[in-house]
Amino acid sequence: MHAYREMSTQEVERRVAHTVLRLVGQAGKKEAAGIRVDFPISRQDIAEMTGTTLHTVSRILSAWEAKGLVEGGRQKLLVCNVAALAALADEAKK
Repeated sequence: MHAYREMSTQEVERRVAHTVLRLVGQAGKKEAAGIRVDFPISRQDIAEMTGTTLHTVSRILSAWEAKGLVEGGRQKLLVCNVAALAALADEAKK
């Protein structure tokens, strides 16, 4: 059961990474610290886009913040490490 849960969590993390990268591609604005999604976006919005729960998205984004991949805030998202996020998104191909 643990392996299944881990596998499904990794799949959700990949979906969230793909979604965030797509948002950056569509509405990214370069800043000194990274690329900001240039419109208000909430964790709930990301959850709806990825077909998962707010709790799961919050857990993933909090982990990414701890690793320095993203910075979040109320209705904002700054991607600090696009390459690392792309690597997470591409793990399915390995």
